[in-house]
Amino acid sequence: MILSVIIFGLFILLVTFYYNRIIDTASGDESKSPRTYSRQYEMIVDSRNNTFWQAVYNHAREEAASSGALLSLNQTGWNSDYDKLDYIDMFIAAKADGIILEYNGEEGLIEKIDEAVDSGIPVITIINDPNRSSRQSFVGVNDYQLGIAYGSEVAALADENTQNILVISNREKELDKNQMYAQIYNAVNQAHPGQGIRVKDKNLFSSGQFDVEEAVRNIFQSTEGVPDIMVCLDEVTTECAYQAMIDFNMVGDLQIVGFYTSDTIMDGVEKGLIPVTIYMDTEQIGTYCIEALTEFFQTGRSNSYYTVDLHSISTEDLQGEAASSEGGAE
Repeated sequence: MILSVIIFGLFILLVTFYYNRIIDTASGDESKSPRTYSRQYEMIVDSRNNTFWQAVYNHAREEAASSGALLSLNQTGWNSDYDKLDYIDMFIAAKADGIILEYNGEEGLIEKIDEAVDSGIPVITIINDPNRSSRQSFVGVNDYQLGIAYGSEVAALADENTQNILVISNREKELDKNQMYAQIYNAVNQAHPGQGIRVKDKNLFSSGQFDVEEAVRNIFQSTEGVPDIMVCLDEVTTECAYQAMIDFNMVGDLQIVGFYTSDTIMDGVEKGLIPVTIYMDTEQIGTYCIEALTEFFQTGRSNSYYTVDLHSISTEDLQGEAASSEGGAE
């Protein structure tokens, strides 16, 4: 009992120190005009998609500041000692005003979401929707929409020689991906009827970029060989597949449909090695998350679903822009 009390006391001291450091940092950044924030929000995401999440966070932080709130970014994975459940425990104890959470189907996370909501903390989920939870709002796109977007691009890339398509995900199996795969499969086989193109999936759920790199390289080294088209559903998987394609001298044998627009991915698109990449509007994601929290505190409720826009950019798009620029210069 005494040991439990001591451990709990140390935990509370750690959380208090953490919050004081946040406030001191925020005040130090604006030393000429110290600012007081009325609310403290916490964003919890995986570290595997750093560029994507940094963009989302920057937009969300600006939106939060405009509403008098301070937003902090917390990442799990290879560079963190805490997982999402640990963070939620910390923020429940610290009585945070709101939590923005990337949900990937981790075991026990739905229960933690419900625990936070029961403690009076609204939870906004992003990218994947734990609709069986008590989350306040979801910001993102559903698997049906994502399947339509990917299916259209994959169908356009497939030709008479295409036999195998591999969809690589990086999230827990409990998430329902059937609609996504159904849309990709339908789009491909409607565009190429009677060809018998196979669409398979592989889950690489892990906690660090090294694991993803190794898993992707294993695909390239497997006895089955590489697919004709590889569909990547996150930033790091796309970058790892791009690098492996170069390392294993598979350029021309494989087409990658990517996710997001990091510098590495856009390099591949520009060179024609990644024919197309799909990305969500990071500004909308960040803005909608804060809008949901702001509306909740103003009215006691918010929309349960915020749909963000999906975009794609291809090698042809970049070539067209370059041609237009050259024509304008002349």
